[in-house]
Amino acid sequence: MGGDPTADPSSAYFIDADHPYAAAAASALTSHRSRSKWSHLSSLAVPDPLPASAVAAVPLLLRRRPHVALSFHLFATRRLLPSGSPPPLLLSVSAAHVAAASRLRRAAISLLSSAARHYPHSQIFAALAATYRRFASAPFVFDLLLLAYLRSRRDALAAASVARRILAAGARPLPSTSAALLRSLPSAAAALDMYREIYTRPSSRINSQLLPTVHTFNSLLLAFYREGKCDVFKVVLQEMDRYSCVHNVCTYNIRMAAYCDSKEVEKARGLWDEMVEGGIQPDVPAYNTMISGYCGVGEVGMAEEMFKDMEMGGIDPSVTTFEWLVRGHCRVGDIDAAMLVRADMSRRGFQMAAEVVEEVVNVLCQKKRVKEALGVLKEEMRKEEFVPSRECYEVLIRELCEQGEVEVAMRLQAEMAGMGFKVGSEVYCAFVCAYEKAEDYEMAEKLRKELSRRKRMKVWAGRRRQAWAGPTPIPRGAASRRKERTILRRQCHFLEHKAACRRLVHRVAHRKENVQVDQSALKSDAISMSKEELSKT
Repeated sequence: MGGDPTADPSSAYFIDADHPYAAAAASALTSHRSRSKWSHLSSLAVPDPLPASAVAAVPLLLRRRPHVALSFHLFATRRLLPSGSPPPLLLSVSAAHVAAASRLRRAAISLLSSAARHYPHSQIFAALAATYRRFASAPFVFDLLLLAYLRSRRDALAAASVARRILAAGARPLPSTSAALLRSLPSAAAALDMYREIYTRPSSRINSQLLPTVHTFNSLLLAFYREGKCDVFKVVLQEMDRYSCVHNVCTYNIRMAAYCDSKEVEKARGLWDEMVEGGIQPDVPAYNTMISGYCGVGEVGMAEEMFKDMEMGGIDPSVTTFEWLVRGHCRVGDIDAAMLVRADMSRRGFQMAAEVVEEVVNVLCQKKRVKEALGVLKEEMRKEEFVPSRECYEVLIRELCEQGEVEVAMRLQAEMAGMGFKVGSEVYCAFVCAYEKAEDYEMAEKLRKELSRRKRMKVWAGRRRQAWAGPTPIPRGAASRRKERTILRRQCHFLEHKAACRRLVHRVAHRKENVQVDQSALKSDAISMSKEELSKT
């Protein structure tokens, strides 16, 4: 066992398989029946203190029975350790090795996630590497540590550090783990750098199963698409050609979405035809991408054709499909077609988002169909998950006021306030115009005064926040002289304001002192006068 840190008593990773408690615990868990072994284990004498090397040796002795070893880990954390203390790192690593060797991925990730909450990733990686050979563990145990950070803590920097340690050891993460790591990084540039670190590092132990797959490149394409850097797609596509990776439906979806966002629907249609000719079956996101592209440029007829092809192909549309069709009809002003799509959507059990309802209500109000718009809003509000937006209320209130339905608008405004939305100046102006049309000038004047008062309060609150925030710092670098003079002027005003505040506080304090002095003098005069009157009597 030369060179093995788990056999060195002076090492931090020493595992004492010959400890009396470890041998007795393993014997109790293997020789007794399932109902009596845990009670017998609880009756064993526990030395004080119980070394971590002895506790970690029990999973080693039970590695042929992984479920029993994992149950002992739970027993040790609840019965053998002080309450509230984290489990020893050596115990968690031992149980993780046993779970990984038995292909119990979920249990191993759970153990490593628990250890990651108490220990830094460098210590966990070092403990896994030191005890790897003793447990005859699986090579992907380090990938499981990487996944533990990605799934539990969502710490992308720690996961990237673990990946670099794996690369420094001459290994490489699995393609699925690498794809998950690339998706978790904060920027597309960081994802591309990590890809180059993983797949351009020369290594003699890399086999074909560790080469990048189409999911790896899809993660890169998605990262650049989210940042709007679609011109970098060609770099990723060149890497795909270098590894002879065949595009799948997700690859085409990302590329078509990039073209649809830039209003280049014809290029997206070319990719669609290329995908179909290549024998790739389009899925729901692919159809939704093309439908959104056609609706975005106003070609709602082509979007309806895509929807028909979707249903004829046996693919069930999603709520996003119907929402894009409703939006497309609303944007071209065909509100009747939008209402038909909405009825079909409701019949299938789908619910529109608040933004889509707002577009429908807005178009109905433009068509002077405000009662129908109000009915749409009330019908959607009966559903539990729907929350209307402030803009939706404002559009309805303005249109109701224009049509003279002031009482209905007032009830809707009260409902709007009950939902927690503040009334804006547009709503006040709409009510003022409605009352003036109804020749109720007194109510219109009251609302106008209230609106002006709210504006003054808003300006005063803004000035107060600016005064308490302190002077604005002078910008460094290439700042213009005019901007610097403006900032200096604001600083002078702020200092003058502070000095005026100090003078005001001093005056108030001085007045209070004078008032207190006058009151004490009056009290002394009253007492002396009462004494004189008593002496006279």
